[in-house]
Amino acid sequence: MSERTENEVSVPSSSPRGQRRKAPLWAVVCVATFSFLLLSALALDRITITSKVLTSPGQTRSLAPMLTVDDVQTYGAEGRIGMVTVKSNLEPSLLELIGGWLDDSIRISDRHEILGDRTVEQNRTLGREQMAKSLDVATRVALDRLGYDVIDNAGALVLQIMPGTPAAQVLQLGDVIVEAEDLQIESASDLGEVVRSKNIGDLFTFSVLEVDGNRRLESVRLSERNGNAFLGVSIGTYAEMLELPFNVDFEVNRVGGPSAGLSLTLALLERMLPGQLLGGLKVVATGTVDPVGNIGPVGGVEQKSHAVMRGGADLFLVPESQVEQAEEVLGEMIRVIGVPTIDDALRELKILGGDISGIELGTR
Repeated sequence: MSERTENEVSVPSSSPRGQRRKAPLWAVVCVATFSFLLLSALALDRITITSKVLTSPGQTRSLAPMLTVDDVQTYGAEGRIGMVTVKSNLEPSLLELIGGWLDDSIRISDRHEILGDRTVEQNRTLGREQMAKSLDVATRVALDRLGYDVIDNAGALVLQIMPGTPAAQVLQLGDVIVEAEDLQIESASDLGEVVRSKNIGDLFTFSVLEVDGNRRLESVRLSERNGNAFLGVSIGTYAEMLELPFNVDFEVNRVGGPSAGLSLTLALLERMLPGQLLGGLKVVATGTVDPVGNIGPVGGVEQKSHAVMRGGADLFLVPESQVEQAEEVLGEMIRVIGVPTIDDALRELKILGGDISGIELGTR
């Protein structure tokens, strides 16, 4: 007769009711640290630093979709000409400022260096005005190279006169120097070259176009500054703008400043020529343009170079004096070429396979 057996099951003892298992110490530390860092970041992001400005890389943008030309034959192209921008944070938070210190593509500047005595809104207005002027000048420089009569009476515009200098004896603000030592003056650089060719104490003779359109002849003895002949004026390039033969419009939104002049000029030439101006290349360009086609320096070249590196390009055209700044960022990844004038930029494109047929170089 068999005995009835009982199955024995081992059951763990249960914890007292209401008692919970404790989290490991390392997990508590991680959660506490994360919470502290999150709260700190939120707090730092709420603190605005009004004494600094952050300039960071923007983006490269193809200009072809933004360009509209009315009532004239235009053409497409295989290549692409683009502008490049930077982003300016005029009121960074403390958190953004710390990020700028850790990122070598971001430049931290004193507020006064960027804004001067302007407010943020005044700075935006100035940027829009500079862009509008840049668009107008770029259009005229391009059309001038295509044979249109759109610029007249170029010269060196007197912007500032230093007291006690030869210029203070005979010049007034708004005067335009159109001839010096029997040489035609078409730009500020032309006048600078003539003055530098003279000796201290030489008699300097020049022709002045007045605001009312009259001309007068003046002569002064050049003084000395840093061992060189010195006239004593701050000048810019002046040109009288004639009526455009047709409407040209660039739909450039949320971008200010004058640095798109070079790219805009090339974009219009590309649109109006049947040949492949860019030779099929993806080109990005930055630089101001004056009415006679001189290319001037721009701000934020390092940050723009980072943007070009991220966006990609075959060629980056920059003002001649800023090649090293761009090459320090781009190295051998993207070819950088410095150009002093629009005509030099066009010659470089021709060397690289671009077709510049129909363009009149050195027309002014």
